Amino acid sequence: SRTGVAGRVSPKMAGRVTPVLLCAFALGAANGLRTPVSPLTGRGQPAMALDGRRALLTSALLTALALPAGAASFAERADASLESIRAAETGSDLAQGLYGIGGLSDEYGGLGERTQDVVQKLRTLKTSTLWNAEVEIAYREVMRSVDPFRVVAVQPALQATVFAYAPVYVGLIVTQQVLPKFFPPAYAIAALLLFGPVLLAVNNS
Repeated sequence: SRTGVAGRVSPKMAGRVTPVLLCAFALGAANGLRTPVSPLTGRGQPAMALDGRRALLTSALLTALALPAGAASFAERADASLESIRAAETGSDLAQGLYGIGGLSDEYGGLGERTQDVVQKLRTLKTSTLWNAEVEIAYREVMRSVDPFRVVAVQPALQATVFAYAPVYVGLIVTQQVLPKFFPPAYAIAALLLFGPVLLAVNNS
C-alpha cells in the first residue's frame, strides 16, 4: 500500500514524493528569479547576485534528482548481496557475499531499518553446510560493522529480563525474610535467570 495508518505516507512513497517536491520548489524559485526592478532607481539587481542564486538552486535541483538513484542503489546492492549469500555454493562464495554486506554497511554507516532483517538472516548461516573457518571470519567482521553491540541478538532476552525482574525481586525478598540461610544461593540463581539469557544471546550471535 502507498499509505500507512491514518493516511500516513509510507517510506517508499515518501522517497518518491520528496524529490519531486524539491524539484518543483527549485524550478518555481528559479522561474521567479527574474531581475526585479527597483521602484526607486528603476534598475534591476546585480547580475552577479542573481547568478549566484541560480547556481544554488541548480545545485539543489540536481541533488533532489540524485536522491532516488542513491536510495535505489542501496536497496539494489543490499538485495544483490543477500541473493549472493543465498545462492552461494562454496564457502568462498558465502564469505564474499558477507563481505558485500559489510562493505555496504561501512559505506552507508549501517543498514538502517534493514539491520534486524539482515542480522536475522545472517545468523541462520551458522547452521549452513558451507560454514567453515573462512566464513566464520567474514561473519564476525560483518557483524562488527552491521550490529557491533549485538542489539538485534539480545533484544528478545532483554525484554524477557524486564518482565522477569519484578517477580524475581519479590521472590528474593520473601526468601530473605522467611529462609535467610538460602538467600545467597537464591541470589545467585536469580542473577543467572535474569542475565544468563542475555549472555547466551551475545555468545551465540
